[in-house]
Amino acid sequence: MKTHIYIFLIAFLIGLPREDVIAGSKPKPHSKNSCTIFRGKHTTSDQMEYRIGIVAGENIATIKSKKADSQDVITRLMGGLAFQVVWPKGFALQPELLYSQKGCMFSGSGLRYDIDYLEVPMKVMYRLHMAQVKPFAFVAPYGAYAIRLTENGNMTSDDTFSSQINKWDYGIGAGAGFDVWKIQLSFKYTWGFAQVVNETFTVRNKVFTISAGFLF
Repeated sequence: MKTHIYIFLIAFLIGLPREDVIAGSKPKPHSKNSCTIFRGKHTTSDQMEYRIGIVAGENIATIKSKKADSQDVITRLMGGLAFQVVWPKGFALQPELLYSQKGCMFSGSGLRYDIDYLEVPMKVMYRLHMAQVKPFAFVAPYGAYAIRLTENGNMTSDDTFSSQINKWDYGIGAGAGFDVWKIQLSFKYTWGFAQVVNETFTVRNKVFTISAGFLF
């Protein structure tokens, strides 16, 4: 008897009309658009943004040393190439290849050092999307190699350059800025970790940079 009841119930449930039939409409097929949206959520590479361009600006440079004469800042230039990769959630990487001029003025002796570097900073950025303006903050570790030294405006010899200057420099910078259309404005403060000159006391680069870029 129970077996007959179970068979009847199963047949009844199978025979029930589906909701879309009751409504008088056919089942909606999966559209191509829905498939595209599904793929877009999982394929982040399709949403990444790549830009390349030029940057240029001004270095307000000095050194950090407790034993050297009091140091004044000097104003010099920087410029080069930038490549930017932006992820959908606001994170970005911006490696740069720069010609960066640094140095300092010793106010006690009147001696001025101008040191030019080839520098490669790596900006690790986080951007906010606010209408057309995209403000960002970043940290930027860097490595650099000194290629030129002048003392009071006079070019030094290769022997003097090699004996006085530690050519390798590295450190970290931090700053903020914003992107508007293809224009990027940036403010950065950089702390050097390497010894700048071949002395027993500590001498390190400190630079504040204001720069503008055109990325396309």
